Amino acid sequence: MTSCFLVIYNTERPGWQKDDVWKARLCFFKGWGIFDKEPNGREKGSSFLLSFHGMKPKRITRADKSGCSFAMGVCCPEDFPFLLGMYDNFSPKPASQGLPPEDSETCQNWVKNLFEIGENFLAWRGERIIGHVSLVPDRQGKSCEFVIFVHQANRNLGIGTELTRFALERANRQGYDSVWLTVSISNSIAIKLYKKLGFEYYDRDGSERLMNIKLSRPSDSE
Repeated sequence: MTSCFLVIYNTERPGWQKDDVWKARLCFFKGWGIFDKEPNGREKGSSFLLSFHGMKPKRITRADKSGCSFAMGVCCPEDFPFLLGMYDNFSPKPASQGLPPEDSETCQNWVKNLFEIGENFLAWRGERIIGHVSLVPDRQGKSCEFVIFVHQANRNLGIGTELTRFALERANRQGYDSVWLTVSISNSIAIKLYKKLGFEYYDRDGSERLMNIKLSRPSDSE
């Protein structure tokens, strides 16, 4: 069990931080942990401390094609600013379908939206985020869209492949029937990877290919 602290500003006074309040609400609705007032209830100016008590998501370690280790796991609110840091230095931008957005504020809102509506998974090199996957469910909750971006300094090392496998396993365990994605018809490397992992073509939209993969439900013994 780990505890971390966020400063949540009183919304009735000037200077309150919307992102901190957003993180607190996100933790509550996602079930990531519980926020309480600091034990001594100490007020600090226009702010008060809230403590977040929850299990820090477990990371699993893998080796890339060069033999260097990296970790994968489910992201949590404290990862948000570090993920923005990855996208701040991302290239090219946009890389596909206008994503990630080139404008900093638009990119921040895009990432925040993925945190709110999707299940997000990260790859780390040390404590630096180098890859991001989001699974965005449809309205029925039966299928989800797959979105992935790997930092340019860590591509062609198998990290995207491992991150994709990790996300598909999670989607399967969460009960999704299928996962779908769109990919440019000119992106032969990505298409080859998706086919290798079991994705198949099912439609075409202009210069984009739509691919999906049917998931098998995990057995009760798992």
